Amino acid sequence: MPRGRKKMEKITLEEQLALVDKEIEATESSLKNLRLKRKDLKIKIEEQQKDELYRLVQNSGKSLEEVIAMLKEEN
Repeated sequence: MPRGRKKMEKITLEEQLALVDKEIEATESSLKNLRLKRKDLKIKIEEQQKDELYRLVQNSGKSLEEVIAMLKEEN
């Protein structure tokens, strides 16, 4: 059985604009938080990579200077 259409409250254009502005503000805030989280994750990844590189240098038995010299030779 058809139920009929729901009656929507009529709101003014100004009220609609205010709602859209609020939604934009919330979305921008969310975007800002996501960008901060992204930046933090990139920093953590970089630190993890540095730790891995340092561990590999230590395990190689070579000094840091020797590894730097080897890398410079390759370039």
